[in-house]
Amino acid sequence: MLAAVYTPGNERLVLDKNYPIRELADNEILLKVAAAGVCHSDVSLLSGITLDSRKFVMGHEACGVPVKLGAKVDSKSIHIDQLYSILLLDSCVHGVNGGATLSQGLGLGRDGSYAEYIIATADALVPVPSGVPVEVAAIASDAGVTAYHAVQNAAQVKPGDKVLIFGIGGLGHLAVQYAKHFGATVYVCDFKPAARKLALELGAVEAFDLIELTNKTAAGFTVDTTIDFIASSQTFNLAMAALRGNDVSFPTDDSLVLVGVSAENLVFSTLDIITSGVQIRGSSYGPRSALVAALDLFAKGIVKAHVHSEPLENVNKVIDELRAFEITGRKVVIPHSKVHFKA
Repeated sequence: MLAAVYTPGNERLVLDKNYPIRELADNEILLKVAAAGVCHSDVSLLSGITLDSRKFVMGHEACGVPVKLGAKVDSKSIHIDQLYSILLLDSCVHGVNGGATLSQGLGLGRDGSYAEYIIATADALVPVPSGVPVEVAAIASDAGVTAYHAVQNAAQVKPGDKVLIFGIGGLGHLAVQYAKHFGATVYVCDFKPAARKLALELGAVEAFDLIELTNKTAAGFTVDTTIDFIASSQTFNLAMAALRGNDVSFPTDDSLVLVGVSAENLVFSTLDIITSGVQIRGSSYGPRSALVAALDLFAKGIVKAHVHSEPLENVNKVIDELRAFEITGRKVVIPHSKVHFKA
């Protein structure tokens, strides 16, 4: 099969037209990949943040249709030709004390979705509701899950909250809509004019570049919650500035949620954190329930994904576009010209 293979030390994926499909274990399922999202995590991995020291097929955001079931897979619960979103963590992933580790996830250490076929277990598959396009079903499995979990669980956004979101990319543009859905007034910050324009179209009330937000916070602008999909020292300091001006009450609901990954070390004063009452929280991926909820919002048209597709052969081109911050929203790669599935 055609696959885009990660090789440690190589900043570009190797397109292998003859990558082997291994034999299924009894509890595994072979799926034909319908679409695979391209994520900034892939850029980080290829740029030297190595998650594994061996070759494997990258791609951790996908949907597909089962074409073959392992001997012990229940054919009444997993259906051939049904479209499923594929969680990147499943029952095969175990870390310290049995906990999940991302480096063992699909496309992050084990063969993933930049290929014509992928192998997963039943607990990683979530059926896609009717009406959700394959491109959206693919990005739901990571961008949809991660953004939903950050907004609903980590930030605990509720009606009346003022929420400031940094980075309106593949995750951030969904987070804007999730926060609005949960009743928040949404503000955004992004250096790209196209991203700010998209955020306003999706329901944000104001969109700032970094200088505009610096001036705004200096003039007393505050919010209840910030969600940072960039996690640079500049966005962290701007988030603190937007939260610090709130009246302190204990316990406080003011929260700074970090979702993005950067190479920067974030520096803060413990006295500042204690006296401001700001709760700093990290958020990474999310549970199966977040994928179910995200797919439901997509199916109902409440949340709309800004997504474009390319053939799998162009995956390095898409990754280069991500490196250059040229993509607004999300891009997916399509390994097959057409995938048939039951609506």
